[in-house]
Amino acid sequence: MCLLLFAYRCHPQYPLLLMANRDEFYHRPTAPAAPWEDGQLVAGRDLLAGGTWAGIARGRAAAVTNMREPQVPAPSEPLSRGDIPRDFLLGGAEPGDFTMGLAAQRYRGFNALLFQLDAGSELVCAGNRHSPFSFTSGIHGISNGAPDAPWPKVEKGRAEVARIVAGIGAEIDEDNFVQPALALLQDRSEAAPADLPSTGVGPELELALSPIFVQIDRRDDIPAAAAGDSAGGYGTRASTLIAIDRRGRTQLWEQNYTAGRADGPLRHFALG
Repeated sequence: MCLLLFAYRCHPQYPLLLMANRDEFYHRPTAPAAPWEDGQLVAGRDLLAGGTWAGIARGRAAAVTNMREPQVPAPSEPLSRGDIPRDFLLGGAEPGDFTMGLAAQRYRGFNALLFQLDAGSELVCAGNRHSPFSFTSGIHGISNGAPDAPWPKVEKGRAEVARIVAGIGAEIDEDNFVQPALALLQDRSEAAPADLPSTGVGPELELALSPIFVQIDRRDDIPAAAAGDSAGGYGTRASTLIAIDRRGRTQLWEQNYTAGRADGPLRHFALG
């Protein structure tokens, strides 16, 4: 994932409302969101490495983003970052306990969001560029930098999430949550060049990566750990919404994309 926007303890009925985009190379094989194993986990699946970018179990959610740091060498024999949300959701450890056993330095740079309703540390951000910490109530965002770093897409997204949450009544529905959230995640407007972060990929690529919804077709400089992987393009492959209510009912919606166009129906799953 390359953008996580989430409202934590901002609505009386929904401790967690999350909206996320996964940005990835178009050629990387992927399966859309579906039940795994015994049906207690729902997530998309990275068919190359076997992990996921975001998913749910009852009362639990997890998602991961990478860090944009092209100058940092990969660890020896790195693990796939998609293993982190997969392993959390398939296990039973609380977020804080899970981070204690995480071999964080065996991964390339990442931020992982881990949530379990009513756990001692309910919403934790794990990473290998900072110590694990618990989020406070509020509206937060993570792109490919530090949590809540004021990148344009994060700041724009947080403001829009606040507006969406303010318009939700007692219960979320298609009109007050699903469609507004998907519209936000499909925003393709670029940031002002003066507001761009400097992550080492150059101003042209910083600009191309600045929209909430990314679409970069067939170029040689698209980013990070993928020299030689850029021929087929890069961009948003999936928009994922997650809602967990105070009773533990857990829902996931996912819209998949191919080269910037919707691919298949909006999928919806509910646990509990």
